[in-house]
Amino acid sequence: MKTDLVEIFQTIRAGLHPYATRGYTVHENSETGYDLYSEKNVETDGEKVTERFFAGVYINGNQVEVKLNTEDFKASGNDLVDFGDKKSGLKIDALNNEKLRATETFIEIIHTNFKEKEWI
Repeated sequence: MKTDLVEIFQTIRAGLHPYATRGYTVHENSETGYDLYSEKNVETDGEKVTERFFAGVYINGNQVEVKLNTEDFKASGNDLVDFGDKKSGLKIDALNNEKLRATETFIEIIHTNFKEKEWI
């Protein structure tokens, strides 16, 4: 079980990093934050979008926050936190293999949604 925030952050960032080769652009890459955006020009509901948040991991206080674009999902159940602005995710202060797998699966689900919506 990992409890060091930097170690948790780096572990989750390592799992998120390969998505940078799948059509996402890194916006923040620091010691406490890493996030990816889609920069594909898309029109949704008559609104032109040139940049869309995909996912990010951040050290915030005494927790690591994993934020994902949940535009088409409800942030209820599964211990999800609603961060507002169509972002939901997890607040993590201890990471075991099960929690890591669940986080990676959640990221993959959001990526699949982005592909299906042709946002990347």
